[in-house]
Amino acid sequence: MRILHLAKYYWPRSGGMERVVQDLAEGAAALGHEVSVVAVESRVGGRVGGRQRSTVTRVFSFGALGSEEIAPGYLTAARRRADIIHLHHPHPLADFASLLRSRRTPLVVTQHQDGKRPGSKFMARAVLRRAAAIVVPSRAHLALSEELDGFENKIEVIPFGIDEERWADVARRPLDAPPRALFIGRLVKFKGLDVLLRALERVPDLRLDIVGTGPDGPRLKTLTQALALADRVRFYGEYPDEDLPRRMAEADFLVLPSVTIDEMFGLVVLEAMAAGRPVITTAVPTGVREVNQPGETGLEVPVHDVRSLAEALDTLARDPFLREKMGEAGRARVEKFFTRRLMAERHLALYERVLAYSQEMPGP
Repeated sequence: MRILHLAKYYWPRSGGMERVVQDLAEGAAALGHEVSVVAVESRVGGRVGGRQRSTVTRVFSFGALGSEEIAPGYLTAARRRADIIHLHHPHPLADFASLLRSRRTPLVVTQHQDGKRPGSKFMARAVLRRAAAIVVPSRAHLALSEELDGFENKIEVIPFGIDEERWADVARRPLDAPPRALFIGRLVKFKGLDVLLRALERVPDLRLDIVGTGPDGPRLKTLTQALALADRVRFYGEYPDEDLPRRMAEADFLVLPSVTIDEMFGLVVLEAMAAGRPVITTAVPTGVREVNQPGETGLEVPVHDVRSLAEALDTLARDPFLREKMGEAGRARVEKFFTRRLMAERHLALYERVLAYSQEMPGP
């Protein structure tokens, strides 16, 4: 099967959507399919061979207009031959490219989240009308999406998955080591790092590593100084993706203190669980709640609740045996429900159903 992914960016560009596209492409290629990805690159890139049989075409961007890249070459690159097109929303440029193609090639859309630009919604709805199937990674995505209203009969829930083998060899920390928590992600307001820092102030024996960059970085470093936490908090900045397991190995558990529904899934939670680390998450009504199982794979606290988060931090910091028990449960949950291979197999089964249906339909 020839599969064409229309993405906005691709690895090594860091982000949840980029990682999902990479794992889908490499997962299907590992199962013997011919996979191509079209993505935007801010520098001249050309074709770069991916792992397995996947091929990545990186289209040069002349710059960004707001959050949208100016990359006219994308429209040409997106016309390559394929048996099925898989478009990743939100991405207006890919929407436009797919609408220019013949309807003979079936279209599948993954709705990572709704677009934020009002002007792009009309085109997004046109693409969703044309799509043979729409994939969401959790039931919460469907419940929270306004763009998917009216398309419920096309929805397929296929959870995101990760390459669990990448995290299988992350060693346990010594039981007598000073407890250390970890945050990995963009330093932006919806991640709730200010809440985490204020909670950390109440747990004096706990240390915290923060991996990532973003516009909120300077403010968070200032807050760290103001709370007298500089000796317990390490800011690592943007860390090479291949070295993230090393950062995970130095932590006892992961914290994702998000405060809004912008945190739609949280792939980093799966990565921590695959590494045998328990997680602390907040009760945002998104796919995060379908990943972490409170009391089994980690703990859950109310949104914006400094005291409850401090209590959860203290609980895991003080109990290495609870951490080990939850970590093992998390690893087992990932292996059962959230692997890259399982995600790829479910998508391939969907593609086959879509192709079979399209071949039964009369021509134009």
